[in-house]
Amino acid sequence: MKSEYKIVYINARKWTNTGLPKDINIEFDKLGEEGWELVKVEPKLDGGFILFGIGVCSHTVAYTAFFKRAKN
Repeated sequence: MKSEYKIVYINARKWTNTGLPKDINIEFDKLGEEGWELVKVEPKLDGGFILFGIGVCSHTVAYTAFFKRAKN
């Protein structure tokens, strides 16, 4: 069986409770109805500073979502 892939960039720079755009569930539901299956989500980190001399702290500015579906 052959597959096709889709990569979706999700901007997370707007602050929300979840750190994700409010309409992300609508978009993911739409992709699911089209047969796309979410395979993996990778955060894109930005910045970085030493926090109390313990380690580096950064924040998420975006996510990359990888989808897959059977090719017709």
